Amino acid sequence: MAIKGRVLISGAGIAGLTLAICLKEYGEDPVVVEQSPELPDQGYMMDFFGSGWDVAERLGLTDKLRALRYPIDKLQFVNADGKPYTSVPIKRIKRALDGKYVYVRRPDLVRILFDHAKSLGVQVRFGKEIADLRERDGHVDVTFDDGSSDEFALVFGADGVHSGVRRLMFGEENQFARFLGAYVAAFHIEDHDLPVRRTAQIHEEPNRVAFYYPLGERSLDATFVFRLDEVDVPPDQQLSFVRRAFKGSGWIAEMLFDAYKGTAPLYFDTLTQIAIPRWSRGRVTLLGDACGCLTLLAGQGSHMAMAGAYLLAQELQRYDGNHAAAFTSYEAMMKPEIAARQEDAAAFAKIFMPTAQSKPWLRRLVIHAAFNPLVLPFALRYFGSRSILENENEDGEEA
Repeated sequence: MAIKGRVLISGAGIAGLTLAICLKEYGEDPVVVEQSPELPDQGYMMDFFGSGWDVAERLGLTDKLRALRYPIDKLQFVNADGKPYTSVPIKRIKRALDGKYVYVRRPDLVRILFDHAKSLGVQVRFGKEIADLRERDGHVDVTFDDGSSDEFALVFGADGVHSGVRRLMFGEENQFARFLGAYVAAFHIEDHDLPVRRTAQIHEEPNRVAFYYPLGERSLDATFVFRLDEVDVPPDQQLSFVRRAFKGSGWIAEMLFDAYKGTAPLYFDTLTQIAIPRWSRGRVTLLGDACGCLTLLAGQGSHMAMAGAYLLAQELQRYDGNHAAAFTSYEAMMKPEIAARQEDAAAFAKIFMPTAQSKPWLRRLVIHAAFNPLVLPFALRYFGSRSILENENEDGEEA
C-alpha cells in the first residue's frame, strides 16, 4: 500500500468505480459513497472504444462488454419517413478499430464496473452523500448527510457534472459551467411495435436530433438532443419540455412519446461542460465529469473518465502515496487532453444539429463521406479512437 489509510470516492459512476477498481488492485482500501439509493439506471447508448477500451482491456472487462450483444447490425441516417440516406454496417466501424468497439448503454457499463469492484471487495455505500470536508492532521474529516462522520487519507470527487465535492472545495457550479446551448434526454421503451429492428437510427431536423437503438425484438433506447436557451426545468416538467421540443418531428419521435410509460425521462440534463482552473486542493481531487465534463457531443466522455481514473491511480503508486506530487502529475497529463476535447466538442455543438439555414444535401454528402471505408479511420480519430494510453507500457512508465 502506497497510501497510508482508507480513501473515499464520492460517486458510483464510471470514473468513481474505475478508480476504486484500480486502487484496489494496487492494494489500497477505497470506500465508495453514492447519493442514490441504488446503482443509477440513468443514461444513454454510447460508442465504446479508444481510451475506454484500453482501460477495460487492462482491467479484464472486454469479454463482458462484448457479451452484451445488442441486436444492432447497422447504423442508418433516416429521413422523416424512416427511409435511410446513409447506411453503415457496424462491422465496418469495428474493422476500422481493429475489433475494439462495442455499443454499450451507460447503465450497463456502470453495472459491469460495479460488479467487478464488488468482486474485488470494494465497499460501496448507497444513499450517502458528503456534506462537509475538513482537512487536518494528515487526513480529511468527512461528515455525511445522515450526520455520521469518518476520516480518510484522501477524498476523490467523482460525482459528476453537478459535483457536491467540487462545490464544497471550490464553490458553486455556475463558476465553472459552459452551457453549449442544448439539452439531452433519454428513455427506454419496452414492448413496442415500432419499425426499428437490428438498426440504430439517427433522424435529424433543424435544431433537434433523435437517436434510436434496438435492445431486443420489442425494446429500444431513445436519445433526444435539441437546441434551446437555458431555462430551469423542474423534474415533473422534463418530459413535457422534451415532448414540446419534438412536436411535429418526423419518423417515430412522437410515437415514442405516446408509447413511453414513465412520467419523466430516465435521463435529462443540459449539455454543459465543466472547466475548472485547478482539480485538487490538499488531500481532495476531482476526476471525470466533476472537473472536465466533455458532454456526449464529444463521443468520449466515458473513455476519458476511465482513462483519468486509471492514470490517477497509477500516479499515486508511482509517487508512493505522495498525493501532492501524484495529483500534480495526473492533472498535467489529463488537463491538456480534456481541454482539447472540450474545444472540439464546443465547435462540434455548433454543427452537430442542422439549422433552418443548413443545406440538407450538403450535410448528407458530408455524413456519407465520413463513413466511407477509406475516410472512416480518420473520422474516428476525431472522436477519440487514439487512446491516450498508447504511449504507456504495462508497468505504467511512459514509452
